[in-house]
Amino acid sequence: MSNQSFALSFGATPLQDNPVSYKAGDDESSLNLVINACYRHVFGNTMPMESERLESAESQLKHGQLTVREFVRSLAKSSFYRSRFYEAVAPHRCVELAIKHLLGRPPLDEAEVSTEVARIASSGFDASIDALIDCEEYGRSFGDDTAPYIRTWNSPAGSPQSAFNRIAALEQNFAGSDSAIGSKSKLLVSLARNQPITISVPTQVYRAQSFGGFGVTGTGRAAFVPVRRSSSDGGDSVPLRGDLYVGFGLGQRSQEIFQRLPGDTADQIQGLLRATYRQVMGNPHLMESERVLSAESKFAEGYLSTRELVRAVACSPEYRRRFFESNAPYRFVELNFKHLLGRAPASQAELSEHIQRLAVQGYEAEISSYLDGTEYQQWFGENTVPYARIQTENGRNQIGFNRHLALVQGFSSSDSVQTSSSLVTSLGAKALPDGWSSTKVRLNRRSAFSGSVDPTTKRYRISVQAQPAGGRQRTPNASYLVSGKDMTTQLAYIHRRGGRIISITEVA
Repeated sequence: MSNQSFALSFGATPLQDNPVSYKAGDDESSLNLVINACYRHVFGNTMPMESERLESAESQLKHGQLTVREFVRSLAKSSFYRSRFYEAVAPHRCVELAIKHLLGRPPLDEAEVSTEVARIASSGFDASIDALIDCEEYGRSFGDDTAPYIRTWNSPAGSPQSAFNRIAALEQNFAGSDSAIGSKSKLLVSLARNQPITISVPTQVYRAQSFGGFGVTGTGRAAFVPVRRSSSDGGDSVPLRGDLYVGFGLGQRSQEIFQRLPGDTADQIQGLLRATYRQVMGNPHLMESERVLSAESKFAEGYLSTRELVRAVACSPEYRRRFFESNAPYRFVELNFKHLLGRAPASQAELSEHIQRLAVQGYEAEISSYLDGTEYQQWFGENTVPYARIQTENGRNQIGFNRHLALVQGFSSSDSVQTSSSLVTSLGAKALPDGWSSTKVRLNRRSAFSGSVDPTTKRYRISVQAQPAGGRQRTPNASYLVSGKDMTTQLAYIHRRGGRIISITEVA
């Protein structure tokens, strides 16, 4: 079997080089192709938003004022690259990624990495980028007109055999992003001990049938089968929609927004109150005595804006008891960010600023710093209930998404359960938070939020007896949290699986 006849479940799919070149005067399709190739490779498969693209450098490339090589230099020295692959990672990780992004291979040995780390320490980050792009190897491999690409999949002449395994460790998977994989070096131990590295074939989605991980069909292509759960406790239930955010416990990417409008009915005002309690109090169950009834009355009569209602709830004795008196200071502040600004803290410096304010100025000053700030006004204003800001925003680090997931935990979780900080290590080490990719609750979360008076957007819990063929289990072993608008299709889905519905209850 030739190395072109099968595909790997990591890295580039076909094992072949795929250079993309461009010279001044080529057609626009060639220009767009090389620009996209440069962005994808140099930025580690982290595509920038429109506002983050280097439009000036793109224009200069188009008009022949820059070569592809100089365009690559502009990308590697950009604030986008620096913030993700220099400032947010360990020095060893920074160098191994720079060599991958600019030379298309992993580091050869620890000495090469140490040389670049020393260059950065003495001459700066830009000097290291210049050294890699101006070196003889870059010119020999890519010249002035070719976008860099991964060169070691085919084990080129002069490349050690270990380079294949090491580039597989750096690449991880074809759809992955280098900025999402983590801030720690993937090759530190292998290079320091001069030991080979083992390729780990991903098993979270597919599992090979034979031949040491690669099945063979008549065409020579690998044959894969889906991984199935061994238990029949309802754990193999899948969301109705194929939305990644459901698995993270977020319900959906675009969060429902509740806003006070003139002429709202009494039912709509009650819906706004429920949405406010759910967001600010962290998905609680509140007794009548724990609510801020005076503020509710003023809000209903129009004497309080939504922002002032949020302030009243956040300054209430119940909020203080749940999140200030019972928690560590770090946990209190990170929950304030989540409840009042709809996001996780962006950095250790931002967190420390609020810790210091809390210690010096007190509890109410800390709460007011969020509600009176420019960010709150920009996103929520006077009339909108804060919500989880899940979607990517200009100027916001990608790791902020992962930190938000660590705070969310699950669609039905309560922020009152945990008292220790979820992000203290992540913020201090500029690393991914532990356990961000899994929740402590079931993954069959739905897209509805409470706080709505519209029956189609209310939430309902469906308990199901998901009895497998030949099984003897008779007790309910699965549940679904769905919105009213999805009720019919969800019931049809359950019946197709052979499940029997035990109960349907509204979730307030």
